[in-house]
Amino acid sequence: MLKTPCNAIAGFLGSGKTTLLRNSLEKVFQEKRVAIIMNEIGDLGIDGKVVSGFENIDKVVELNSGCVCCSVDIFSLHNAFREIQEQIKPDLIVIETTGLANPFPLIQRLHYLDVVLDSVITLVDASEFLRLAAEEEVLNEQVRAADFLILNKTDLVTELEIEQVESHLRQLNQRAPLFKTTHSNIDPKLLFALGANLYRRQSKLLETQVTKSAQGFRDSHQDFSSFSYQTERLVNLDKFKQFLGELSQKVYRAKGILNLDDRATSCLFNFICGRFDFQVVAPEICGKMPTQAVFIGRNLEQEQTAIIQQLQACQDS
Repeated sequence: MLKTPCNAIAGFLGSGKTTLLRNSLEKVFQEKRVAIIMNEIGDLGIDGKVVSGFENIDKVVELNSGCVCCSVDIFSLHNAFREIQEQIKPDLIVIETTGLANPFPLIQRLHYLDVVLDSVITLVDASEFLRLAAEEEVLNEQVRAADFLILNKTDLVTELEIEQVESHLRQLNQRAPLFKTTHSNIDPKLLFALGANLYRRQSKLLETQVTKSAQGFRDSHQDFSSFSYQTERLVNLDKFKQFLGELSQKVYRAKGILNLDDRATSCLFNFICGRFDFQVVAPEICGKMPTQAVFIGRNLEQEQTAIIQQLQACQDS
């Protein structure tokens, strides 16, 4: 049995999972040996590249060939844990799942591999949850599976809306402590390596949920698609902002690294359901990586050519 504490971070596209991980790395994990299993949609692994830049990260294993809850084969998952254990013997392992992952099949898979999952930490975007939960059942499953719930982005909604979301969350999960945050800002000591699995094992209800959800699991990626784009050319930020503002409503999530045409700056961009922001990135994190982006949404095959043409119009001539 793997004795190292293992925590899984779940939450829908753009809920703040990687921000939580980065905040934790900056604030608390500086004296711990941390290994991270990053599971992203698409083949570029944007978040893995950024997280790898932290000094206290001993190992980042990227699983970009599918979702860790269903389509990544069990052999690859087993190899990821074995590689981590043999190479670095970490104090903590953190799995960041894709935004479309149902945690229940993951819990069952880790049990099969004899890995003790300390807790499932689920982030919820307060500004989008009620709308998306009615459309995407996987959001509800992510909440049901949580040992800790983080109601994030509360600065984007009113107190009444927060109460409505909180009421919905409590209908789905009454046992998990709930924390309200902005920018995924929370003390990681409240979340990681606390032995929450002891409470999970004592909960017959949750045991039933794991079995039912895993057996009746419908692929939560159905109808979703993604594509990636890379270029060595520099990007004009003003044109790129206009491009994001006019992006197809079929795009739920986009993220990437931009090398700007001032030739001195690189930045991360994050696009979530029509909202977007930018964050300047230190050169030692991005190095000499090209401009790259991943787009995730429903049935994007019809939109891909037009989006790429619009992207190319943002590049320097």
